[in-house]
Amino acid sequence: MNLELLDEPFATEDIEWRIQQAGKASKGIWAKVLAYVTNRAIMKRLDEVCGKAGWRNEYRDIPNNGGVECGISIKVDGEWITKWDAAENTQVEAVKGGRSGAMKRAAVQWGIGRYLYNLEEGFAVISTERSPGFSYAKSKEVGVFYWKPPVLPAWALPSGDSQLAPDHQQQNAVEADQILAEFSQYASTENDSKKLQDNYAETWSRLNGFAEHQAKCKEVTGIRLKELKQAA
Repeated sequence: MNLELLDEPFATEDIEWRIQQAGKASKGIWAKVLAYVTNRAIMKRLDEVCGKAGWRNEYRDIPNNGGVECGISIKVDGEWITKWDAAENTQVEAVKGGRSGAMKRAAVQWGIGRYLYNLEEGFAVISTERSPGFSYAKSKEVGVFYWKPPVLPAWALPSGDSQLAPDHQQQNAVEADQILAEFSQYASTENDSKKLQDNYAETWSRLNGFAEHQAKCKEVTGIRLKELKQAA
């Protein structure tokens, strides 16, 4: 049994996303999202690496805060080793949601999906109208909108997997250059930190699929925020 295989990236369909925060910039809505491995994919990975009889999980309630702990045990050299983590119960399907979250966190203790913590901040692709592939969302701050998750970088995908075809990237490369150039020019003169960060989030999502452009966008924003802080 090679436990290092637990660390391997998952396919796109095994990743689920949750909106953490949403806001509105001058050019549109933005939504910051977080990525998780689905529990179904976690169990499949454990079956493949450890064997169906080589792992188990268990739960225990946390009386003080209404949360739940999950322990994932793996049989290593004849001995059961358990790693625990916890999550709060959710507002919808409280117990089921709490157990699901606790298992995801316990899996990370074993290295499953831990690589997702190395992702740069991610912003969803936004649409104001219902479109194929987009999910519905509603925020108190921005109202109703539709979103789909960002493209994962190549290092966060199994070898040979790709979310964008080469011809698609080539077709949109010029547009990505233009978006970045416009944002860089805007950022150099923006004196409001809140507006700058909102526009950064919206621009980052528009650069979906172009990791180098997104990294440059973040760099430009960081430099300008530092300048504004020093000038304050």
